[in-house]
Amino acid sequence: MSLKSVAPLLVSLSLLAGCGEGAEVSEAPEVGTHTAALLGPGEHMRDISSTTDAAGNQTFVTEYAAGIYTLPDGQSGSVASVTIKTFIPATGGTSGSCITSTIEKLEALPGWTTTVDRAGGCDREIRVEVSNSATRQEADFSFLMIFGKTRIDSGAIR
Repeated sequence: MSLKSVAPLLVSLSLLAGCGEGAEVSEAPEVGTHTAALLGPGEHMRDISSTTDAAGNQTFVTEYAAGIYTLPDGQSGSVASVTIKTFIPATGGTSGSCITSTIEKLEALPGWTTTVDRAGGCDREIRVEVSNSATRQEADFSFLMIFGKTRIDSGAIR
């Protein structure tokens, strides 16, 4: 099985393993005014597109939850999302090849802001800080996909 055929599965497994438990909050953030593309309660990622060109290079776009919270009743959600475009060359990690990840879109609920600390690139990490100045809460989202290592941390609100 090639890397390009298992990449979406690796991302899914890494997201579940890396996000950990969200911070417990007493009530859900205001959700009535966010845009439709922001992930719904309990949704950790959403595949938007996946293509493979004639040379076997794969490009996929996925929206990931950022700033995870858990309510006392066990429901969870996120206050932001990061949409990432990932290009995986067909060369599969041979010398001179890399996985390129770039931020396509950032979204946050009202009152929350996102700040890009690292924008990604060729074998480079994406880091986004999610914060709410009124409540002094924050979370750190990080994404790294390189051949042989994938790590996604949605960032628990603290």
